[in-house]
Amino acid sequence: MKQFLFFFILCSGSLVAQEAHILFNRVNMSVFNPAFTGTSGAFISLNSRSQWSGITDAPRTNYLIYNLPKKDKVRLGFSAQNDRVFIENKTQLIIDYNYEIQLNQDQFLYLGLKGGGFYNAIDTNQLQRLYTSYNPALAPVKSYFTPILGVGIQLKTPAYFLGIGVPSLFKNKRFQDNGGWETTATDVAYLYFSGGMNLNLNDRFTLDPVLVYRAVPNSPNLFMGTVGVTYNETFTIGGGYATNNNLAFFIRSKGIEGIDFGYGYEFMNRGDRTAIQGGTHEVMLRFNLTSKKKESQSKEGYGERD
Repeated sequence: MKQFLFFFILCSGSLVAQEAHILFNRVNMSVFNPAFTGTSGAFISLNSRSQWSGITDAPRTNYLIYNLPKKDKVRLGFSAQNDRVFIENKTQLIIDYNYEIQLNQDQFLYLGLKGGGFYNAIDTNQLQRLYTSYNPALAPVKSYFTPILGVGIQLKTPAYFLGIGVPSLFKNKRFQDNGGWETTATDVAYLYFSGGMNLNLNDRFTLDPVLVYRAVPNSPNLFMGTVGVTYNETFTIGGGYATNNNLAFFIRSKGIEGIDFGYGYEFMNRGDRTAIQGGTHEVMLRFNLTSKKKESQSKEGYGERD
């Protein structure tokens, strides 16, 4: 299995580390689109995603997202992401900038920029080799740094939101050719379309559907949809489906005031003839920093509109 993972990483023509889709995307959408930064208030969010349970060195993704309170028409956010899979360990540091344009009383347009970089550390010494002699196929495989520049736009109303985002505009080869060997693995730009609604079923229940469409050059496009039912703004249960035949369920709860906790499990369609069938666990912990007092100060440029 380790050899399969390595050659999949080396030979893939459009692999961008672990561009994981998040079950709790409604509260962490800024990962894909900087125009969502700060539009849900100020918070600190921790998100951990473990794919292909039961497989050694399978993908692991951890996020730390910090959105600051709004000031005037500007929202800022910071995020750190770490992806691990087999011999690769990618660390990404990002600053998000989001500018608000008020269209009318309850409609807002947000324009976002994302800047930073990531370093992908690749340790070929972890490979279990049959021979110790020089292997020219490993020569191009080295650690590398890539800058990140992303853009996004979002239209938001009390009833729905729509967004388009590109987390990184740059495309570059992941490994350097060495004459005898030519590689095709590249980091490419992902394009995300996202939308969601807030449907009040009655005084206690709301329905929150979210749809994300991901387009990747030279790879199948992906639709990801989740639907959550929230009771009394404190407990949510829901499910999701993606066009790669993955199914999921999740729960989210507001326990202690200002703290949200969520857990999700994603599993592949067992009818698929795929070599990897392990499920995915995802955990979310969010600390809300926007108090009611701050919300009342919106006229001074610091309150948040949800």
